[in-house]
Order: sequence, then structure tokens, then C-alpha cells
Amino acid sequence: MDRASLRLFHLPSVCLSLWAGTAMTHAGVDFAKDVRPILEAKCFSCHGQKEQKAGVAFHTHYHAHRPADSGELAVIPGRPEESLLYKMVVTTDEEKRMPKERKPLTPPQQEILKEWIAQGAVWPDDGWRPPVHWAYVKPKAAALPDKNAHPLDAFINAELQKQQLTPNPRAATPVLVRRLFLDVIGLPPTVAEVDAFAANPTENAYVRLVDHLLARSQFGEKWARPWLDLARYADSDGYQRDGFRQIWPYRDWVVKALNDDMPFDEFSIEQLAGDLLPHATTDQKIATGFHRNATLNLEAGTDPEEDRVKQIVDRVNTTGTVWLGTSLGCAQCHNHKYDPITSKEYYGVLAFFNNTPVESQQAPKGARMTYVGPDQVMGESPDAVELAKAAQQKLEQSMKRYEEAVQERWSELEEDPAKVAALKPGQKDLLEIPAQDRDFETCSKVHRSVFKGDARLDKLQDAVKQERKRAAAVSVTRTAVMHEDIPRETRIMQRGDFLMPGAKVDPATPAALHGFPANASRDRLGFAQWLVSRENPLVARVTVNRWWAELFGQPLVSTMEDFGLQGDKPTHPELLDWLALTFMETDAWSMKKTLRRILLSETYRRAATARPDLLERDPQNKWLARNGGIRLDAETIRDQGLAVSGLLSAKMGGPPVKPVQPAGVWRVTGDVDNNYTTSKGEDAYRRGIYTLWRRHAHYPSFATFDAPNRAACTVQRTRSNTPLQALTLMNDPAYVEMTQALAKRMAAHGGQNVRDSLGFGFRTVLSRPPSDVELDALVAVYEGGNSSSNEAEGAWFDVASVLMNLHETIIKP
Repeated sequence: MDRASLRLFHLPSVCLSLWAGTAMTHAGVDFAKDVRPILEAKCFSCHGQKEQKAGVAFHTHYHAHRPADSGELAVIPGRPEESLLYKMVVTTDEEKRMPKERKPLTPPQQEILKEWIAQGAVWPDDGWRPPVHWAYVKPKAAALPDKNAHPLDAFINAELQKQQLTPNPRAATPVLVRRLFLDVIGLPPTVAEVDAFAANPTENAYVRLVDHLLARSQFGEKWARPWLDLARYADSDGYQRDGFRQIWPYRDWVVKALNDDMPFDEFSIEQLAGDLLPHATTDQKIATGFHRNATLNLEAGTDPEEDRVKQIVDRVNTTGTVWLGTSLGCAQCHNHKYDPITSKEYYGVLAFFNNTPVESQQAPKGARMTYVGPDQVMGESPDAVELAKAAQQKLEQSMKRYEEAVQERWSELEEDPAKVAALKPGQKDLLEIPAQDRDFETCSKVHRSVFKGDARLDKLQDAVKQERKRAAAVSVTRTAVMHEDIPRETRIMQRGDFLMPGAKVDPATPAALHGFPANASRDRLGFAQWLVSRENPLVARVTVNRWWAELFGQPLVSTMEDFGLQGDKPTHPELLDWLALTFMETDAWSMKKTLRRILLSETYRRAATARPDLLERDPQNKWLARNGGIRLDAETIRDQGLAVSGLLSAKMGGPPVKPVQPAGVWRVTGDVDNNYTTSKGEDAYRRGIYTLWRRHAHYPSFATFDAPNRAACTVQRTRSNTPLQALTLMNDPAYVEMTQALAKRMAAHGGQNVRDSLGFGFRTVLSRPPSDVELDALVAVYEGGNSSSNEAEGAWFDVASVLMNLHETIIKP
């Protein structure tokens, strides 16, 4: 037996669990009576469904015949003497004999296993695989329950009838208009827009309104948000250092692609492999920023190759989650415990991504981190690029002279024990930094702390500052893109450790899914084309399921990130397949056409009323007798506040902005540029999608309302409900400014009386007219504030604060 075989079975217990069905006798050995009891007593605890050490598990015939983590098979039907299972239970070497830490098998038990394997190791079902999981079967068209209804409504209503639930009626006109605006463009309607539809609330008018909103440029800004969560987009690298990166052109590419209704298969291919397309354009290269969104560790002492591997693993796992709804990462260290994905297949997928270069820091540039390797100059003239390169070269030379001078003083000091002994503890810590980790920033710290006032160093540092200013004046915009480096050999990383390479693997896709196109290249482009093939049973289902969750708050498959064997079954499987097929075939991968179908359904237009009977029998609303009642996401809450207050800027695209935030948030953030300077002018009031996204400390109000830091792929945000959220709406400086602006809008409305202005404010924020009771309550707030402060301005602020803090304000109606 070779060493690899022995390693496979050096486990606490290595007997193999096997699928047991009805009793079956075969040439004298009864599986249920003779074989299974042995396996239950000796083996199942380490190699069953719950635990599969070394990738060995035999709770089904399929698991029994797939390779272990080492690539070997443990049971070879008809050949017991060659089967590792039998050899390891009969060996006389107590160090190797299985099961470990248990009594060995008796001679009769050993003979039963030997005879069973010799007879073919037959399972009761005599099958090679368990029943095929629903998600791995291509979507099928089902007959419509009601041919006279909207197909979507037909499936929903049929299930409601089965559940004996009565759906809500259609939502009131102002409520429906507000819902539609928030869902499609992420902004509330104006009073005039609500009135325009209310004056002619016909079916044709509703269709025109849907089409109008889908065509507005704000559509891309709204729907880019969930995609950027998936793509883990951020403007910083992550980790403790958390330096900045210039990746915003990718964000702008996403917004434009969504506004242009780029077919989803093209949208996917360009992000996964745009750089490999024939005659790739700048935009197609920028699209590959999807991969470059991975976190990047540039801290001192980091192993560049280790971080490269981490990035590739992140790209593989993210791709599996986004397009397949599958936890590919569970097969990184061992065969997937539940889904039909082996560790070898995982690394076959990883091989498609394994030609990227090591990323590391270039010559330091102060606070900004850049990358060695692939980047893309954005729309600059050749002269401008050459000028920028020359300025950059001068800056790097200046920085090098400064570093060398500090290093020289550093060495002189280290050679004087008396001077070293006189240093303060913090200064001594700086001097202990290894020579290979002494970069520009470290030298700057030593200069400030140890050599402060040194005339030569001060002069050299001033020169660096001047060269940095000149370089900034002629800088060109660059962004990270993907690029194929030299071909790399891919090997299985044993236990997921890049320092333990195992068997070599070639680029390949999981066998449980559709086959790889015969004419496709074995690179990222071929993989991307395989991924969005109409033969893929997952990609369309996974995608429309996410869109459904955005519109209804409840997906058809609740485990949005996991369509595998551990995931939940769809509540409406026939509807899910209808949506997937329509998306791929009828709508030709058009997002807007598929969303339009949903928005035109009666199911979407239902009122949000949570009737007692619905709360009792369907509290999660999975049968969709109602719609709405879901809290808005963090960005929409802020965007809405800016819109109703009149502060919102319509400016699109460009570098990230820094809106006002509480003071001191960045003080303990990372090691790079901890100074937060609020943007000036309209940049302080732009939509949330353009806000600087720093992983270590993203915008505080966004974090309070459950926005992720985007260090990893986020499929669905959590929805918490905490007192801090109410305090944010009342006291955060950004929301205080919005409240002040809304108060001025109401005061300047110019109605016939206070009640008119209060009604205008109410409608501006909530899109519907207030009831008499609600208006009386606002009048009381106004009068109370006016009498206490003797200033009308303070009274309007009190009213505006009430409106901005209503539960209804931050809930989709």
C-alpha cells in the first residue's frame, strides 16, 4: 500500500458508511442484516452524513464511489484484497488498523466485509447516484393553472387556493406609485408625479409608468446596489491597513450596463472574462473589475503568493455563489459533504482562474495603494499618459532618496547602544521593524518619532511633498482589471493549504452539471460561456430568485445563496421555472423585460395590509397574499431623505464622495489616511451608491441599517431593528441637515394656512395625503414647537423630524 493510501485511512475511524435500504440478500450476504450493523457500530461516526473525514463517506452509493480527498477509492467491487477498507481492517499493524480507538473487527466481521466486496459491494438500490436534486435539472415549462390570468398570478393564486388564503386587494393608488418608484429607481415620487398618475389611474397609464421608470437613468443606480453587494465592491483593500484603491470605474460600468439593459449572459461574460474577448474594449476590460474587488493584503510580512491564492479562492467561491447559488467553497478542503462536488472538481474550477499575477504594492505613493500588474488607463491622451509616467518616476526617485537617508540615520543609531537605550519604548518598537519591512511609510514614522528636526531629512521630505503635488496635477485615472499571466500549474491543495500541493488538475467543471462546450477554450472565457449556457439549470433560477426577493422581500427559494441539497425547496417551483425559462428564452436574458413582467402582475400590486388571518397562517408571507411592509435598505433610506428635503444631487458617476458623517469615525481605522474630509458642494448630497466604501469603516448610517462591509460576497442583507437606527435618523449630522432642509421646504410652500403646508410635507415624505387624525397630530407638534421656542423655524423642524422618523417613512408600502 502506498503512503497516500495510508494517509487516507490514518483517521480516528475509517470504516465507510453505506446506504441502507430494504433488506437484500445476495449470494449469502444480506446487506441490511450482515453488513450494515458492522458499519453502524464501527464506522458511521467518522464517515457518514454528518462527518466525512478525508472526504470519505458512504451513506449513499454515490458517495461510496466518488473519490476521496486524495483521489483514491476505498471500495473496489469484486476485489476485496485491493480495497483499502478491507486491507485496513485486517492489517496486523495496530498503528494503521481501523477503526482507531475502538475494538477491531472480529474475524467473522472481517469475512462478511470481504465476501460482500467480492460479490460486488452491492447496495440495496443498486444505483450509482441518489435521486437527482431538483436544482440540477433544467427548468421545465408547466401548464398554467389559469390561462386567462397573468402567468405569474396564475401560479401564485393556485397556491393560495391550496393554502385556503385570500389575497389582499390592490394597493391604493398613492401607495402603489410610491412602491413602484422605490422598487424601480430607489427614490420616492414627487407630489406632482403621484397626482399625475392619480388623475388617470388606468391600466394603460400604469404600464406607461412602469416603462418610464425602467427607462430612467436612476434605474441603474438603484439596481447596481444589490449587484455591488454580490461583487463585494469597495473602495479600499480591506484588512487592517485598508488602503484605498481606484476601482470606481467598475461601479460606473455596472450602472451603465444595467441602464442599457445589457443581456445578462453578456453582463456575466464581460465581468468574468471581458479581457479575453476578441479585440476587448476598454469597457470590457473594466468589467473584469468584478474579480479585482477581492480583498488585498499589503501589510508588512504578508506572503504575496498566499494572498494571491486567497484572492483566487475568493473569486471561485464568489462566482459559485453569484451564478450557481452553490457553496463551492465547501469543497476547498474536502469533498462537499452534501452537494455532488468533489475537491478535485473544485480545483478544476479554480484552474480557470489560476493564471493571475501576484499583486503587491508598487513604489509607495503615500496613502494611496496601487498594484503591480494589470490596470487600465481611462480615456487619456498618449501625451497625458507619458507626462503622468514621468512625474510618477520623479516622485519615486525622490521617495527612494528619502528612504535611503532615513535608513542611513537608522543604521547609525543602531550602532550606538547608548542612544538606543535612551529612546522611549514606542521609539524602540519602531527600530525593531525588520529591514525588509521598512517601506516609505515606516521611514516616515521613524523620521517623525526618532529623527524629528533633522535638517537633511526634513529637506528630503519636503522634496517628496513637492513631487507628489506635481504628480497629482498630471495624474491619469487608472483602474484595476483582470489580466492573464503566465500559465500556472494547478494542484489540489490538501486540506485547503497552499503549502501542501497534491495531485495536478486541469481546468474542468463539476460533472453533476451540464457538459463543457466542445468548442470552448479552457480558460475564463470558456468557463464564463459554460456558466451562462441555457443548459445550465442554475444560473437563471438563481438570478430571478434574487430579483424576486428585491421586489417582495421574500425569495421563492429562501436559501438564496444555497440551491444545493442543504438549501430549501422553492415555495413555488413551477413559478420559479416559468420565470427562469421566460428570462432566458422569451426575454433573451433581459433584466428589464423580466422585471416588467413581475411589476405588471396583480401579485406585485397587492396591498401590504397584514390581516390577522394572514399573520396567523402565513406570518412570513411566503404564499404572497400581500406585498410591501419591508424596510428600505440603507442607501435608499438616505437617498429618500435627500430627495424629499430637496438636497439630492442628480450627478452620476465618477470617483467616490464623502458625505458628512459623525466626527472621529476614522480615527482608529487602518494604517492609511485616517483623515475624513467631507466633500464640497453637490458631492456631499449624491446618491449612496457613490459614497466612499471603506471596508474597515464604511459609512456609519449605512452600517447601522445593515449594509455589509463587502469584505465578502453578500447575497442578502440582514434586517435588524435596533434603537440605534432611530437615534441615527434623529441625530446623525446628515439626517439633521436633511430635516432642516425639509423644514424650510414646508415653510416656503406658501399654502393658504399651516395645515396646507403640513399636508404638503406629509405628502412629500409619504406620497399620500394625511388623514384628519394624522394632520391634527402634526398641527399639535407645530403649535407646541412654535409656542415653546417662539420661533416658527424651530416648529417646522420639529414637524420635519417627526416625518423623517416615522416607521412608514423607511418602509416600502
